[in-house]
Amino acid sequence: MPSFWSTAPIVVAAALVPLVAVRRRRALVAVGIGLAVGAAAVRVLVAVGRSRTLDGLPPDSDPSAAGAVYDALTDVLSTASWAVLALGLALALGAWLAGRSAARRRA
Repeated sequence: MPSFWSTAPIVVAAALVPLVAVRRRRALVAVGIGLAVGAAAVRVLVAVGRSRTLDGLPPDSDPSAAGAVYDALTDVLSTASWAVLALGLALALGAWLAGRSAARRRA
């Protein structure tokens, strides 16, 4: 389970960016894209780590058992990364669409 003290500064920074930015919608899009890219990177690294772990097993070990243990240990991380990926994409898309609709109202 991720540590509170490692995630708290990230959440605070992501929440403060739109408040201090000059172009708030653009900042929200950037925060959303950043969250999505970070979550996608975590998913890729978990998959690469699983592959490398299973490739490095001794020949007499059971790769399906080792894979099950690896999956159990990284399950929360994988689930959280999917949730953050969805949140980031939704945030970026919502901010982008809000900016487009506001521009149409002004025109």
